[in-house]
Formats: sequence, structure tokens, C-alpha cells
Amino acid sequence: MLETLSTSKSQILDAAAHCFMTLGCDSASIDDIAAHLGSTKGRIYHHFPSKGALLSAVQLRAARFTYQAVAPVVDPAAPPADCLHDMSRTHVLEVLRTLPYHKVVLQSYASVVPKSPTDYEQTLRDQLHKEQRHYASLFLEVIKRGIDDGTFAHRGDPRVAMASILTLLNAPIFWYQLRDDNSEAFNIAVADQLADMAVASVQAG
Repeated sequence: MLETLSTSKSQILDAAAHCFMTLGCDSASIDDIAAHLGSTKGRIYHHFPSKGALLSAVQLRAARFTYQAVAPVVDPAAPPADCLHDMSRTHVLEVLRTLPYHKVVLQSYASVVPKSPTDYEQTLRDQLHKEQRHYASLFLEVIKRGIDDGTFAHRGDPRVAMASILTLLNAPIFWYQLRDDNSEAFNIAVADQLADMAVASVQAG
């Protein structure tokens, strides 16, 4: 699902994610992104026709980062609890690895959205929503499988459990800070703890 990008386009998206994260989605401008990139606005406009299109592309790439990481560890033959744990742990580690992108997604929910997006911007938004639903369905299916075999408790609509687990796994977006002294061991410990909590939240008994 993660498209192959040119080096230039990838660098632009990384710079945009950083600027949107640090300055805010509403405040960051194409000038800010170009300055961070050490390039011209023309280079950005060559790939993205507007700031709105660039913002949507950053959000879409965030969704694709997690899908690309988690989809390969989905194993229908594995016990549901093990599968959910592996998926959850992988999700958290990928969120930490690509944190600026995910912080932009969080900010964008509260940002001022243009009333009349361009056709291109709307296409990107529609694609984002489609891929977010598809990604969530990976977690929903393993939860349903666990309910069916008695591993997970049936406490109502499994979609509520799925949404709650994804909210839990995305919690570091609110509090995790990018710091030079954050070790890989610390990130793994965070991912393991949240994965344990995700599985415990649905286990039977």
C-alpha cells in the first residue's frame, strides 16, 4: 500500500511533516517547508499543487506507514491473542519511528479545514479514509476471531473494542517526545507494554 516515492518527493513529505508538527497545520506555510528543506517553493509545487494537497499526502503516508508494517505480521493461523499482540507491538513501533506524520494526523482533526477542497485534495482525503477503514479491519478481524474461539470476551460490538485498542496504541502520539536519548530499548518497552494492555483489554476471563 505504501507507494514508491522519488527521493525528492519523500524529502518534501518529511519536511512537511516536521513543519506541520512543530508549527501547526494551520500556521505552517509552503515557505516554512521550503526553508526547512533548504529548497525553493517551486520544487514543492512541482509535486504538490497546494498546501492542502501536501497536508493530505502527509496524512495518507502516515496511514500507509502503519499498514505496510503491520500487514505482514497478520497471521490467521496464529492464536488470536498472539496475533493481536504482534500487530499491536508492530503498530506502536512504527508510530514511534514515523511520529511526525502521526502527530500531523492528530493535529489535523482540530485544524481549520478548507470548506471547498480541490478535486485533487478531496481525492486524497477519500483515499485516506478508505485506507484507514481497511487498516482498522485488520484489527477487527483478529478480534472477531478471538471472540469466536473464546479467547476474547464478547462484551458487545467488536468495533468498539477495535476502535478503543487503536486509540490505546496511538496514545504515544499525545505524549511521546522525539529526543536524542530515546533508546531503541525504551521504544520496545513502550510497544510491549501497550501491546500487553491491548490484549488484556479484550481477553476473556
